[in-house]
Amino acid sequence: MTDFAIIRSFIEKRWKAFLVGSVFVVVTNILDVFIPSYVGKAIDIIRSHFAFSDLYRVVGLIFVIQTVKGITRFFMRYIIIGASWKAENDVRKRLFNHLLRLPLPFYNSSRTGDLIARLTNDLTAVRMMIGPAVMYTMNALVLLPAALVFMFAKDVQLTLYALIPFPFLAFLINRVGRRIHTGFTRVQESYSDISAHIQENLNGIQVVKAYVLEQKELEKLRELSEGYVKNNRYIIRLQSIMWPLLDIFSSLGLILVLWIGAHKVISGQTSLGTIVAFILYIGLLAWPAIALGWVVAIFQRGTASARRIQEILDVEQERPDADPDTTPLHGAVSVQNLHFSYNGDREAIESVSFEVKPGGTLAIVGRTGSGKSTLLNLLTGTFSIPRGIIFYDGMDINDISLTRLRSSIAYVPQETFLFSETVAENIAFGKEGADMESIKNAARLAAIDEEIAAYPAGYYTVIGERGITVSGGQRQRIAIARAFISDAPILFLDDSLSSVDTVTEMTILRNVHDVIRNKTAIIITQRLGAIRNADEILYMSDGKIIERGTHESLMRLNGEYAALYNEQEAIESLDPADPETSSG
Repeated sequence: MTDFAIIRSFIEKRWKAFLVGSVFVVVTNILDVFIPSYVGKAIDIIRSHFAFSDLYRVVGLIFVIQTVKGITRFFMRYIIIGASWKAENDVRKRLFNHLLRLPLPFYNSSRTGDLIARLTNDLTAVRMMIGPAVMYTMNALVLLPAALVFMFAKDVQLTLYALIPFPFLAFLINRVGRRIHTGFTRVQESYSDISAHIQENLNGIQVVKAYVLEQKELEKLRELSEGYVKNNRYIIRLQSIMWPLLDIFSSLGLILVLWIGAHKVISGQTSLGTIVAFILYIGLLAWPAIALGWVVAIFQRGTASARRIQEILDVEQERPDADPDTTPLHGAVSVQNLHFSYNGDREAIESVSFEVKPGGTLAIVGRTGSGKSTLLNLLTGTFSIPRGIIFYDGMDINDISLTRLRSSIAYVPQETFLFSETVAENIAFGKEGADMESIKNAARLAAIDEEIAAYPAGYYTVIGERGITVSGGQRQRIAIARAFISDAPILFLDDSLSSVDTVTEMTILRNVHDVIRNKTAIIITQRLGAIRNADEILYMSDGKIIERGTHESLMRLNGEYAALYNEQEAIESLDPADPETSSG
C-alpha cells in the first residue's frame, strides 16, 4: 500500500471540514492579491491630483479587504488545523484498534518503544503535513496564479523578469527535498530506537540495578542520542543551505523589478504606483516560495512517518470474527495429532492428541522447554493452525470466533501482568461489572485476601506499573484471582503458582477444585504433588507426550513422571517450605 493510503485515511472522515477550510483559503488569498493593486492606486493618487475623496475611497477599500481577509484567515486556520488534530485522533484510535487485533507473534518481534513512537511522534508528523503544510501549499497554489493574473495585467515584461528565479527555486526544492525525506526517515527510526531503549530500561530497572548496569545502559543511550543528533544535524544542514538560497533567488526577482521598473518610471512607460504594486506582489510571492522550504521539510517528514504507520496497518490482523455467536462454550476440548513449529524450524509440538470432557481436569507436566506453554498458546488461538486438529465442543477452532473462544477461557499465563490500577480493578478485569463481594471472594480463593487487607488502602491500593510494587507471588495470586472471578467455563493455568510456597499452593489448589467444579481445567505446573487429583496427566518431553494417565497409573509405570515426582518429594522432605518467607 502506498504512503498516500494513510494520508487519505487522515482526510476521508474529515473531508467536509477540509473542503470548507479550502474555500476560506481561496477567499483569503484572492482578497490578498487585491491589496497591492489598491496600494499602487493610492500612490498614483498621491503623486498626481491628490484628491482626498479618491484617496479615502481607496484606503477604505484596503481597510475593508484587510478586515474581511483577517476573518477568513482565522476560519481558514481554525478549520483546517482543527480538522488535522481531529484526524490525528481518528487515526490514532484506528491504529491502536489495529494493534489490539494483531497476533501475538507480531509483538514478539516488535519493540514496544518503537510502536509507541509510531503512535505518537509519527502521527504528529503526518498531522503537521495534512494540516499546516497542506494549508500553506494551498496558499501558494491559489496565491501564485491569482497574483500572476494581476501582474500580467499591469506589465507583462516586469512579470517575466520577476519570474526568472522560479525555475531555479523548483530545481533546488526537488533536489534537496529528496535528501530531506531520506534524512527524516533516519530521524524517525533513531527516535524509535531511543524510545525503545528507555522503555526497556524503565521496565527492567530492577535488573539494571541488580547487575550494576547503569553506566553501560547510559553509554548505550548516549550512542543512540548521538545518532539521533547526527541525523537531525544532517536535516539542519540541508535546511540551512536551502533557506538562504530560497531567500537569495526570491530577492533576485525583486532586484530585477526595481532595476527595470526604475528605468520605466523615468522614461514614463509606467507609474510609480505600478512599481510599488509589483514590489508588493513579489513580496506576496516570496513568502510562499520561502515557506516552500518549510513545507517541503514537513511533507518529507510526514511521508516518511506515514510509511512507518502504514507498515503497521499492513500487518494482517488475527482472523476476523465471522461467527456472530458469542455464547460461552461448554468446555469440551479435543486435540488430534497436533504438530507445530515456529517459523518452520524444529517442531515445538509433535503428534499431540488428547481429550478433555466438560468439567474435566487435565494436567500437563514436564521439564522446562518441553512445549507445555506452546500447547496452551495454540489452544487459545494465539497461532494459526490447519483445520481438523483442535476442537471445542466438537467445533473446529477455526470456525469459532476469537471473541467467543477467548471469552470462554480464563487464562493465567506464565508471565503474569498487572495494570497500574488498584488491586480491585486488576481483579475485576476478569469480569465486567464485578462487585466488591465477588472481588473479595476471588482474592480469598487465590489466598491473597489477607495480604491485600494489610495494604495501605486495601483493595484500593494502586499497584505500580506492571505490578512492580508487589512481590512475584502476590502478582501471580492477584492474576489467579482475576481468573477465578471470571464466568468463563474453561480455566487455563500455565505454571501460575511457581512463585508461591508449597503450603500456599496447596491452599489455592484446594480452592481450585471448588472453582472448577463445573469448569474444564487445563493446568500446567512443575509441582507434581499439586495435580494428583487430575482426571488425566500428560508428561511432555521435546514437544511430545511420552507418558499419560492418572497419578496412580503413572507412579506404577515408574517412568519419567514417577522419577520427577520422587525427586521433588525428596527435595521437599529435606527443605520444607516456610510459608512465612516463601510466599512473597
